[in-house]
Amino acid sequence: MTDVLSNTPTEVKIEKVINQQMCDIMKNETLKEIFQNYPNQILFDDIVDFENFDERLSIVDCIVVNIIGVEENLIEFIPDNNPPLDDEILCWIWAFRPDLTKEILETTKKEDLKFALNSYLNNSMDKFWDYVSKS
Repeated sequence: MTDVLSNTPTEVKIEKVINQQMCDIMKNETLKEIFQNYPNQILFDDIVDFENFDERLSIVDCIVVNIIGVEENLIEFIPDNNPPLDDEILCWIWAFRPDLTKEILETTKKEDLKFALNSYLNNSMDKFWDYVSKS
């Protein structure tokens, strides 16, 4: 992540504008398009359904541990693998674009993620937490 303290105010403004433009474009992109060119940072304001982000973050941490860093006003993708595994990317995308849940469910092969996404779609996250506690 860029050290904001070492950047000039103009550089920081330019970086914010670029991030905002990427997020505006991404709102109209398909899962496939985002998957092929995913951002490494997302501002809180650009997270779909931000009110439930904490729960999604907890779920992601159960499936692929610690791939999302949380800063003061943004989240950052910090995958364990280089290049990132497909499931790391899918979990990252789901964290900020839960509106793509159905598409991610159709794409993933990871059973834990499928169970989580189905629980999310059925508004029954308690089933996911029961599933995790028994695993």
